[in-house]
Formats: sequence, C-alpha cells, structure tokens
Amino acid sequence: MQPSMVTDEPRNEGNDEQALWRNWLDSKTEAARSRLFFFYGQWLRMIVGLLYSRYPHPLAEWGDYVNLASIGLLQAIDRFNPELNTRFQSYAEPYVKGNVLKGLSCYVGDRRRYYRERLESISGMQEEGRAESDLEQVANVAIGLAFGLFLESGIVDPEPKDNNPLSLYEVERESDTLEECVKLLSANEQRVIQGHYHQHLSFTEISELMGISKSRVSQLHAQALKNIRISHARLMAGDSW
Repeated sequence: MQPSMVTDEPRNEGNDEQALWRNWLDSKTEAARSRLFFFYGQWLRMIVGLLYSRYPHPLAEWGDYVNLASIGLLQAIDRFNPELNTRFQSYAEPYVKGNVLKGLSCYVGDRRRYYRERLESISGMQEEGRAESDLEQVANVAIGLAFGLFLESGIVDPEPKDNNPLSLYEVERESDTLEECVKLLSANEQRVIQGHYHQHLSFTEISELMGISKSRVSQLHAQALKNIRISHARLMAGDSW
C-alpha cells in the first residue's frame, strides 16, 4: 500500500475541526457541509499539486484537477464516519485521487460548461435603472471576463513568467488589491467567488454546495464581479473607506 501523499493538517484559523464535524453530523445542512469543504481547502490543493505533477494529461489544466478533486472531497465528507477513529485526510485521499483519475477522460465537456456558465452570468449583468446599449453590454461582458481571469490567475499562478522585480511588484500589488475587493463582498458572494475561481467548481456544483438554485449562484456571481469592479476602481483611485 502506498503511503499517504500528504500528511499536513488543514490550517484554517478560527475553525475547530471537531466542532465542524459535530455540526455537520448533527444538522446535515448544506451550510455545515460547505464549511467543512472550505476548511480542507488548503489540504486539497496540496493533494491536487501532487496529482497534477504525477499524472499529467496532455489537454487538462490545473483547474480541471482542482474541480475533479473537489467533487471527490465532497463525496468523502458525505460518507465519512468519525466514529471509526480514522483520520479524515487518510479516508478522503482515495476519493480525491480516484475522482481525478476517473474524471480526466471526460473533462472536455465539463470544461466547456464551466466557462459557458460564467459567460452567461456576466452577459446577464445590466446596470440597474436603465437599459444598456449593445456596445455597453459587450464592454461590460469583456470587463467581467477580464476580472474573472485576474481572480483566477491571481489565485492559481500569482507569479509572472519572468523574474523582473517591477513585474513581481505589480503582480503582488494587483493581487493584494483584488484580495481586498473580495473581502468587501457579502458572505455569499465571497463563497461563490472562492468556489468558482479558487476551487474551480461549476455553478451547478456551487448551488448544491450552498443549498441554493443555480440561477441564484449565477446572480451572486454577476453581483460579485460588479462589486469587485467598483471596489477596485475606488481602491486604485486611493479612496478612503
């Protein structure tokens, strides 16, 4: 039997692992399940890093591995029994690894759906109180997609390809600014942004995780990107809060 790939405990300050498990077992609510899922997020990303390097796929990207691994983690949470005195990470690892290896063969269709949902959400955004012209709508869609890519690249690959000190500074500054913008979002908006851009979950998967409709996830995503744009402009202009 191969040894466990990762032994690090998840490190989320302010969360008690046992309390999170008690809450989930007692309530079985989507909110309790969601808190457990995000608690193990750092551990999951370490597992994904090893799978990504050990099992390269000629077409799959980092986000595909994260998405498949996240589904495996949710399956493990649903089936885990703490009374067996088994460490959760040891129990969950085969689910995560198995789902990644199984899912890579059919990832292309899922990837298209992932980006289609994002585009549909952004395309549905309109300024309140007035209709947008075709040009304004195209511009807003482009800006929304750009901020989405900034969020995604800032989390997944925060360093530029070169080692230019100025480039490193600009990336760090932009990453810090976007992080501040995300912190200003509502709790549900933050969860959607983290789930979609950090964990690479589709809107359907986020809706199941949060216990809300897919259309509501799409709405929260659009609202979050709009609010990030507003906050980003104010922060870059040096407005005080």
